[in-house]
Amino acid sequence: MDFSDYQAILLDLDGTLYHEEHALPGAVDLIRRLQAEGRLYACLSNSTSSPVRITERLMRMGMSMDPDHVYSAAAATADFVIQTYAPRPRVFNLSTESIREMLEGMVDWVQRDGEPCHAVVAGSQTSVHATEERQRIALGLLRKGAQLVGICADRVYPSPRGLEFGVGALSAMLAYAANCQPVFCGKPQPVFFNKLCQRLNVDPKRCLLIGDNLEADIMGAKNMGMKTLLTLTGVTRRRDLLAIPSEWQPDGVVEDLTEV
Repeated sequence: MDFSDYQAILLDLDGTLYHEEHALPGAVDLIRRLQAEGRLYACLSNSTSSPVRITERLMRMGMSMDPDHVYSAAAATADFVIQTYAPRPRVFNLSTESIREMLEGMVDWVQRDGEPCHAVVAGSQTSVHATEERQRIALGLLRKGAQLVGICADRVYPSPRGLEFGVGALSAMLAYAANCQPVFCGKPQPVFFNKLCQRLNVDPKRCLLIGDNLEADIMGAKNMGMKTLLTLTGVTRRRDLLAIPSEWQPDGVVEDLTEV
């Protein structure tokens, strides 16, 4: 496949480049090809982890790259918080250690109900930052006017134990209880792709996105005017394409990345 018409190649991670702890067919070779050709590329994920932690995981699968080539929903959330509540955001962390690491030194951390707070950042309920006690504090802050910022809108996510409640599920519970509207920063929200393209200094209409998820990857990218390529190594099956209208169809479909 000729990439010369594109300013940047955007690659989804889970279901596209890897599954669990194993690289998918063609993934390692594709990354090496992009690097050898000097192409601008970025790996995308709705993960609540930081780019640094994600690149460490990719390296164990044979995909070596700088963290600058990874953009996660957690990174988009950090960008959103810093830019929206400048110059010094006051934040309650109901999400992850990665959010704490990325925002450390750039925000003032709220610890108790009753303190001034710009944003409550929500993540997974399994996080040590999202205990039952901290959820009650978050509820109080939200009812006093803090903005609910969800890392992504995923309803569930897979784990070795089975399906877990996703960030979207926790955010929906908090939003209902606090009578507020959450803002989400992951795929397929435009804020995710806008922040990414700003970082890369590229025109979305001149990008190619390769992903496995019709909603989060293909539809999210097409909303930005990007070209899209669907790989059938993740959640989407070929029969799923029969149920979506023509305007949301990917521009191409491959069985796996060896075809790319």
